[in-house]
Amino acid sequence: RNDRARLRRRSIGYVFQDFNLLAGLTAVENVTLPLELDGIPARVARVAGMEALERLGVADKAARFPDDLSGGERQRVAIARAVVGERHVLLADEPTGALDSVNGESVMRLLRAACHGGVAGVIVTHDAQLASWADRIVFLRDGRVVDQTSPLQSPESLLAPGRAP
Repeated sequence: RNDRARLRRRSIGYVFQDFNLLAGLTAVENVTLPLELDGIPARVARVAGMEALERLGVADKAARFPDDLSGGERQRVAIARAVVGERHVLLADEPTGALDSVNGESVMRLLRAACHGGVAGVIVTHDAQLASWADRIVFLRDGRVVDQTSPLQSPESLLAPGRAP
C-alpha cells in the first residue's frame, strides 16, 4: 500500500476540479509537500516549488493560504503542485475551469510543453477549445467511448459543422 502511494505521489501529477489544497499550508507548502514526502530536502523543494509557482504566475502568492486566494489562483497553485518534480503522468480534471482566457492559455501551453517533454497527459473537459490543444481526443457518453480522433487528425476538425460526438 505504501509503495503504491509513493509511486502515485512520485510519478503522477493530479489536478483536481476542486483543487484539494490543504487549508493549513501556504501555497508554496502545498506545492512542495509531495517533494518533501519523497525525501527532497525542504530547501531544494522550496526552490522547485517557487519555480513552479513562477511559471504559473502566482509566485507572489507563495506565502498565502488557500482561503486567501481567488479560485483562479488556487487552480494555478494546484497545477504547480501537479507539475513540480519529475512526473511521468499528468491527470487533470477541467484544469482551466476557474481561469480567465489568458491564464487558461498559459496553463495549456505549460501542460502541452510537459507532454512534448515526455509526460503523458490526460485532461478531462467539456470545453471544445481546451480539447483542441490535445494530440488525441476521446469522446465519452455515459461512461462509454463513442468517438475519438487519431493522433494525425486535426483538432480543428472537432469544430466542423455536423459533428455530433
